[in-house]
Amino acid sequence: MKKRWEFYGEFISWKSAYGCFFFFTICFLQPILLPFPEAATVGAGTAVLGSLPAASISFVGTLSGIIIAFFIAKIGGQNLIRKLVKEHHIKQYERYVSRNEISIILFLFVIPILPDEIICYGAGISGVSFKKFLLIACVAKLITSFSLAYSVDFAQSLALTKTQLSFLVIVILSIVMLTSIISKKMLLKRNNT
Repeated sequence: MKKRWEFYGEFISWKSAYGCFFFFTICFLQPILLPFPEAATVGAGTAVLGSLPAASISFVGTLSGIIIAFFIAKIGGQNLIRKLVKEHHIKQYERYVSRNEISIILFLFVIPILPDEIICYGAGISGVSFKKFLLIACVAKLITSFSLAYSVDFAQSLALTKTQLSFLVIVILSIVMLTSIISKKMLLKRNNT
């Protein structure tokens, strides 16, 4: 007969595997059709699973979803994508990447100007080679997955009070938003000239 603690151990390991699968599924679906920001899902995954598992699962899951989204666009073409994404988002993507395709796609993946699904669908229908796209997506998602997952550990290592931590989060989010807004305006200005 099993002791009570053995049942708890089995439950926790089952729950952990289930939690990893659930987190992977959310990360996989995110660039295809889920409107959740990556920062929120990776943050939640980090809180439940820890930094390294969350970063690793986020990277593999999101990259898998990005590949599928790219091929949905590549195979389905513009008619299918127009049903999934608003026309102005695709035009916005095309304006951004018209000149420096590789660096702009990397920039768009790292700085949240456009959702990942727009970037994947836009790259799929615009003729970006799969090898280039995969390399860009790998580098970008490696940066974002690990930086988002370990940002919680970094913040905790600073030993800040709750007020100081809240202020730091607000400052960081403000910087990200300002960078995003300024970058967006610069890209639009450059593409309109």
